Amino acid sequence: MKLKEERAIQSEKLSWYAVYTAPRAEKKVSERFSDVGIEHYLALQKVKRRWSDRIKEVLIPVVNGYIFVHIQDKDFEKVTKIYGAIAFVREGGRPVAIPDCQIENLRLMVEGADEPIEFSVEDFARGESVTITKGPLTGMMGELVEVKGKHKVLIRLERFGSAITTVPVSFIEKVL
Repeated sequence: MKLKEERAIQSEKLSWYAVYTAPRAEKKVSERFSDVGIEHYLALQKVKRRWSDRIKEVLIPVVNGYIFVHIQDKDFEKVTKIYGAIAFVREGGRPVAIPDCQIENLRLMVEGADEPIEFSVEDFARGESVTITKGPLTGMMGELVEVKGKHKVLIRLERFGSAITTVPVSFIEKVL
């Protein structure tokens, strides 16, 4: 009896999951999720794009091809029925839940970043743990990674990839 109760409680719990989308369909899928009441997060950032006749600021996804949903286990099918939502990121055949704190860290980084955020699915080598002491990302912790001679702070999303943004070296301190 207890096992059934535990499963029922767990299936009612909201968790974050990453969903693959059709190519370049993240914004449309986000609209469709909003229309049917699926809580989700699409990390967008403003970037300047140059065309032959003009320069324009546009909103682009930070993580191409993915959108994050905050749902109960019973809503997996509801999500994949949305046109453009292809499949969940899975491990061992089951969708992988992403801890709330990692989605919150991504939100803070996207909202507080002065520079464009780069996203990579590479598994970076572990570096020194650092905390940001100045600027809009003050208080965030991550791993220091050297990429093309620049120091960048890496916020790792386990089992999913890594989002990185440039932070001046003077804005960080080692975590002891």
